Amino acid sequence: MMEARETLLALLRSALWGVPCEMEPDPDWNKVMKLAEQQTVNGLIAEAVMHVPEESRPDAAARLKLHSRVTKIYQSHALLNRKVAEVKHIMDDAGIRSVLFKGQGLALNYPNPLSRQCGDIDLYVGERNFLKAMDIMEPDKEHDIRKYAHLKHFNTDSEGVEIEIHRVACILPGRRVDRLFREWTVEQLEKSELRKVVIGGEEINLPPAGFDAIFILYHAWHHFMTGGIGLRQLCDWALYLHRFHKELDIDELAGNLDRFGLRRAWEIFASVAVKKLGLPASECPLYTGRYDSRADKAMEFIWEEGNFGKYSESRKTPRPKGHFAGKFYSFRTNTSRVARLAAISPSEVLKSWTSYFMNGMRNVFVRLG
Repeated sequence: MMEARETLLALLRSALWGVPCEMEPDPDWNKVMKLAEQQTVNGLIAEAVMHVPEESRPDAAARLKLHSRVTKIYQSHALLNRKVAEVKHIMDDAGIRSVLFKGQGLALNYPNPLSRQCGDIDLYVGERNFLKAMDIMEPDKEHDIRKYAHLKHFNTDSEGVEIEIHRVACILPGRRVDRLFREWTVEQLEKSELRKVVIGGEEINLPPAGFDAIFILYHAWHHFMTGGIGLRQLCDWALYLHRFHKELDIDELAGNLDRFGLRRAWEIFASVAVKKLGLPASECPLYTGRYDSRADKAMEFIWEEGNFGKYSESRKTPRPKGHFAGKFYSFRTNTSRVARLAAISPSEVLKSWTSYFMNGMRNVFVRLG
């Protein structure tokens, strides 16, 4: 499996940066494609395979399988682009300023945007417009004001697409740090000039470059701490830095990372981006190399668990369908990772898991109430 991992990384570097693919002449394509599926990078692998020497390419059956996966990704992009435009238009009509997080906005940073595997739609509206946005998206449903203060986002569905309407960007561990991040979010997303792109024929707001550099990092780090991530999340961040590193104020970036307790997280994932994914060190602000060994340990989690931890050994037992049974299942399976994670970033693990537990218990009591 080690050879398959190195082959996958070589293919990713080729797809991300347009460089020749340096790999073994006869890789085990079944293992490589299995890893690509687990890491949600099928589209990138399909891009890279086209530049692999003919004698080293997968056989016809494997190429057909990969083509089928990529066709679904392309179809998902068309659907999500249309839905992003629709929801943005709905919010505009209601006088709500919305900002698109991640997803279809990040796809635009890829050499071929259609090669990024799709997820859901995350739209920030802020605290002031949150209940109004919920009422617009689900007008026939009564929304409980008691739960408002505890929600990061509201989930709804449209044509099979999950849409998250965000009250806050994210919830950081620790009340003081979380308050500082929320204040910064309001400053960045509600009072600052936003980037503009066209998606689905509609002009869409994206966060400022300095905000997204940290937000994308934290989104990946949070999921890494509490369940697992795939390489797609770090490809997103690496390509973002590649495109926007010149627009970042390094002193301001460093200050914010220290304020929010994210400097070590940044440096660990920076090591992955540079050493594994091939991002030039000159395009990765604040990369020092001092956490390269911890990044190697983080990569073991990423390989073992895959996208959002779906492929970890602890998740082979199906999640129970009941709400509380499901919550307990998630808590039990995620808690089993803590000891190993502590070897990578002990203080961050303690903060993250204390916050994870407290938020989980609070949500349970709110639901019971």
